[in-house]
Amino acid sequence: MDNLEIIQKFFSGLKCGRCDSFFDKDSIELVREEENNIVVRITCSACGKNLGLAILGIESGEYKNSLKFETDDESSLINDDLPANPITYEEVIKAHEFFSGLGADWMKYLP
Repeated sequence: MDNLEIIQKFFSGLKCGRCDSFFDKDSIELVREEENNIVVRITCSACGKNLGLAILGIESGEYKNSLKFETDDESSLINDDLPANPITYEEVIKAHEFFSGLGADWMKYLP
């Protein structure tokens, strides 16, 4: 299971705020993928509402724990080699400072 499939599976349990439909795999479009991050565009397949972009850190152990897999076979497709350390307060502050420093024209940094 690749990172995009993991993210699609994660969002499949969430609903659109406009039409109350569950997101499907076509609702999540890959924009960019790096070693530890993935950027996706989220658009409701049912009503077309563009919910924007999401930048997600890829921590397969955490995603595996947060997803409800149908079978153990499906669960085994995710690599567990990464440590499952929780994010720290300092990391949240650093991320906030980073994104705050991008300014009002932050979209110029997106591909």
